[in-house]
Amino acid sequence: MRLKSISIENFRNHKHLEFQPGRKINNIFGSNGSGKTTILEAIHYCALTRGFSASSDRECLMFGEEMFTIRSSFESDRGVEIGVTVAYSPQKEKRILVNDQELQTFSSHIGLIPCVTFTPREMVIITGGPAERRRFMDTAICQYDRKYLCDLMQFRRVLQQRNSLLSTGDDPSKIDTALEVLTDQLVTHAVQIVMERQRFIGNFSVLLDEVYRWHPDGAESAVTYLSSLHHAEKQLSRERMHMLFRERYRAIKKQELMRRQTLAGPHRDDLQFYINGKEIRKYASQGQQRAFLVALKMTLHSYLFEKADEMPVTLLDDLFSELDIKVSGIMLETLSSKGQVIITSTDRREGKDITPFRIDE
Repeated sequence: MRLKSISIENFRNHKHLEFQPGRKINNIFGSNGSGKTTILEAIHYCALTRGFSASSDRECLMFGEEMFTIRSSFESDRGVEIGVTVAYSPQKEKRILVNDQELQTFSSHIGLIPCVTFTPREMVIITGGPAERRRFMDTAICQYDRKYLCDLMQFRRVLQQRNSLLSTGDDPSKIDTALEVLTDQLVTHAVQIVMERQRFIGNFSVLLDEVYRWHPDGAESAVTYLSSLHHAEKQLSRERMHMLFRERYRAIKKQELMRRQTLAGPHRDDLQFYINGKEIRKYASQGQQRAFLVALKMTLHSYLFEKADEMPVTLLDDLFSELDIKVSGIMLETLSSKGQVIITSTDRREGKDITPFRIDE
């Protein structure tokens, strides 16, 4: 997949901007505040229907304007043209059109344009809370597994209903039947989600260890999935996991009624990252953490390509900050074989496969 062109109007600090990247590495460079990241975020909107962070659509609308519009043209590895338009106004909310056909559900677009990103904000995948690492997993799997996306959406719907029931504080005898029904539904989707996550992490970890070896220091990496089931068994069957979830909810029923929320499930799970047996969040330097996150993203690129047989578009914001010259050089060499890559930086990057684009305030 590659981006052929993108046109941005009234999006953050860009009144109007057009960008036509090359097929390989593209370096958008300029001073801080010039809007380099905004271009990447606009591409991200077209690929994954939203911006980089938790920013609302309204926050992306240029101050004083009534609507932002992003028009883009992509071409798949097989030569199929894909036109994506994103339009937002506070009155009409967000609309997305693919090849001039308006999407009825945004989720139907996920996976059509595979995309891998790196931004400094994503350091929270390493340093932040469990929700950030769950989001990393979910965003990755949803790009190639439509059933997982459906299970995840259904799980969240049932979880909201179950939490709403628990929050009433009613006499347990009055809500017991309804709670059992919702618990059964929750377990069904929870099993599907956890099994796919564990399958993903098992395969992903092998690739990650291979990718991380490019680091000059050389190190063994590992990723561990932490389930709220708190079980020591590995390679659980679907039936066994279903039974363990049922037992878990029975065991914590009184706690859930008292605290008025669902205390176990995929929404409580986490990942732990290790280098040479040490947890990276606790023991690695900021530079090591950044290099590990880059390795995660490069692994994700390879994984998505393997799953979808379509080269993802790669968006790397401020990639070289805090990476030393040697690591930066290795990264550029690695990226030259990753299809279309768009990198932002304050200074121009030199190289035979790099197409530079200067952006001014």
